[in-house]
Amino acid sequence: MKASCSVSVSISPAEYADRRRRFAERLGGCDVDAALVVSRGGGTLDRFADVFYLSGHYQSYAYLPETPHLFSGRSHTVLVVSARGESVLCVSVPEPVTEGVAVEDVRYSEDFAVTVAGACRDLGASPHRLGVVGADVLTAAMWLRLRELIRFEYLRPLDDELGEFRRVKSPAEQELVRAAAATGRRAVTAFLEALHPGATEAHAVAAAFGAAVEDGAGIYFAAVSSGPNVGRYTATPLPGYGRRQLEGGDLVRIDLGVVLDGYLCDFGRTAVVGSPSASQRKLLGALTDALDDVIAALGPGIAVRDVVAVGDRALAGAGVVSPAQPRPGDLWASYPAHWGHGLGLGWERPWLVDSEELALQAGMVLAVERAITLEGVGTAAAEQNLLINETGAELLTEGPTGRWT
Repeated sequence: MKASCSVSVSISPAEYADRRRRFAERLGGCDVDAALVVSRGGGTLDRFADVFYLSGHYQSYAYLPETPHLFSGRSHTVLVVSARGESVLCVSVPEPVTEGVAVEDVRYSEDFAVTVAGACRDLGASPHRLGVVGADVLTAAMWLRLRELIRFEYLRPLDDELGEFRRVKSPAEQELVRAAAATGRRAVTAFLEALHPGATEAHAVAAAFGAAVEDGAGIYFAAVSSGPNVGRYTATPLPGYGRRQLEGGDLVRIDLGVVLDGYLCDFGRTAVVGSPSASQRKLLGALTDALDDVIAALGPGIAVRDVVAVGDRALAGAGVVSPAQPRPGDLWASYPAHWGHGLGLGWERPWLVDSEELALQAGMVLAVERAITLEGVGTAAAEQNLLINETGAELLTEGPTGRWT
């Protein structure tokens, strides 16, 4: 195991300001006065990204139901951005951490909805010309309260407009992505090194968590399955791993998400406890060969649907069939039926499916993944994180002894 490291790169206030400026310009083109950008924190890593991307703010207090004069909007943040480029950050606790936050106007009151409504009023936004990013993050109760106070009838969804900016990473973001991937590699390496007969899934996960936490990363999820349960994404949905003792010859899957300085590393492997059998080598080889073909096809300007076609042809060439009625010895593609997704402060477009209309761009970060099953043997899944560059793709999650090991 390599020693832990800390990342010295951060997003500058000037870059945050430029992000808000570009988003404000887009608002003007969308014929809205302002947008409510909504995020949720509270110790989770699901939907914090939009406000964080524009301001550097993360709300750390956990969600609690509305309790008048005590808790309001807990875990939520709204950044109101006007088409003129002004911004107000509405927080839901009286003592927000403002270090590193690149918005000067930060507001709090005992009634979160009143704070947001006041920001819209002060920025001169008409209730008939408002947009929203992250509408699904708000509770229904908060949505109704905001509608009552602001008196809007409709908020124009602008998630795709902000998502377009987030897809291509700046040079500073690329360094943060590399640092997150390095932490992910150390964590997965620790997991793999802990796999031996008699050890438990939880023991191996603890080793992975220790490596990630030592780097200052947060744990998003760890999905583990093994042995007779390896066909499932996770054998124990809560918390995602169990205390099953591993046996020699077991297939073990891990899908691990860690977040370092906001940026997500999401990749996984399938390993064998001890030496793999011939059938296990066939399964793992079919999987990694197909993924390697997809990775080789990546590059700027390449249509996502063309990348997907490469992967689909690779599976067909390996004899992968429909999972409708598999027979012993059949290879079949497992859920989910995609080749991966964009990555950054969370999951992003493009989705690597044949209906995706986007082409790849330099600066995009992708997680390329697939799972296949060899009937009678088990399921294998693997995932790599890559940064699209000017000539192809930079592999960020190579294993300690080889590309996939």
